[in-house]
Amino acid sequence: MTVTTTTQSERLIDLDDLTPLIETTTSADPAAVYERLRARWGNVAPVLLEPGVPAWLVLGHRELVTVLRNESLFARDSRNWGLLADGTVRPDSGVGGILAPRDGIYYVDGVRHRHLRRLIDDAFEGIDEHRLATIVEQWCGVALDRLLAEGEADLVNDYARAVPLLVMSTMFGLDAEQSRAMLGHAQRVFQAKGAAGGAALNAQRALIADLIASRRAEPSDDLTSAILRHPSAPTDLDAQSAVSATLILGSEFEVAWITQALRLRLTDPRFDGRAGGRLSASDTLAAALGSTPPATNTGPRFVLADTTLGGRKIWAGDAVVPGILGASAESRGSSDDIWLESGHLSYLTWGAGPHACPARRPATVIAQVAVGEALRRLGGVTLTVPPETLRATGTLWSSVPRELPVRFEAQHPAR
Repeated sequence: MTVTTTTQSERLIDLDDLTPLIETTTSADPAAVYERLRARWGNVAPVLLEPGVPAWLVLGHRELVTVLRNESLFARDSRNWGLLADGTVRPDSGVGGILAPRDGIYYVDGVRHRHLRRLIDDAFEGIDEHRLATIVEQWCGVALDRLLAEGEADLVNDYARAVPLLVMSTMFGLDAEQSRAMLGHAQRVFQAKGAAGGAALNAQRALIADLIASRRAEPSDDLTSAILRHPSAPTDLDAQSAVSATLILGSEFEVAWITQALRLRLTDPRFDGRAGGRLSASDTLAAALGSTPPATNTGPRFVLADTTLGGRKIWAGDAVVPGILGASAESRGSSDDIWLESGHLSYLTWGAGPHACPARRPATVIAQVAVGEALRRLGGVTLTVPPETLRATGTLWSSVPRELPVRFEAQHPAR
């Protein structure tokens, strides 16, 4: 018997009535958005990065892994993006400001990427996880002491957004003022509104350049100094790229992971000890990876040659967005088994191939301690709004509850 496969070959520019990608991170029911996209288009769906800027969103597990692992066909370097090359996307626009070509670990491939990746991998290899956990506990204690004294808080802005940046400040050698500035830059980068994204990236690079110069002159016991001491003798630009990628991407997605785990504890009876739940902080974080991963979507790849993906013709120069949550949903199917959600599918959030997340170990330590300390210290915490009223504030790449307002019914003493 002969099986005939039909390949759909419409070009992106010829398709209309496309769903904005931002709906996958801001919708109250993202599963419905994915279901609608998949029903209409299949496992590779056209979406809009911003008005007039279409891309393909990968919604299938098999297709996702193909894109992530095949650097020779799906490149990170946006110089291969047709819409940027022909002027449709301006480098100073919202999406253009984020995805414009630059010499950084997040934006390059091949030999250059492998060199920059070694700087980060080797620096992280030397991290003392016990020391890191102690640093996280200290910063959590500072934040939680203040919240408990006040009796109420927004766990997104008062805790989840504060702790990762404070921890990374210590890891890389940033002082408190520089940390606050970095957080502001990171938020503007991920919002990608108008030219603010590009301007924020420039401000972030200037801040990190100052840090590199300081550590060149006076090395210290931090990750920035470890990168500068690497045997490959990195240039200042190399070091800036390594530090920048980790601070900008790591902090934003760490915030999302911690926040989504806390949301589960506050809104889902399976995680609430008062309702008989017995899942640990680690269990909760694992479930969050499968159900609401920190990276809902990851940065686009740009196709180097005409190819076929998920039964659809993809043309050289097209942008292809790996949909982490969409692919997880496709693999889960109709099951609501919490362990299926949090088990083998959770690895997707860390990526695969050359651009897989290099910070999995330290990111896990930070998240586990931050969530564990919050659960230990915040006894009797109650959400002060109905769970169904919580709304996400999203970028193209991640989704975070806008707020988690809580009241403490009983205050636990400090450590």
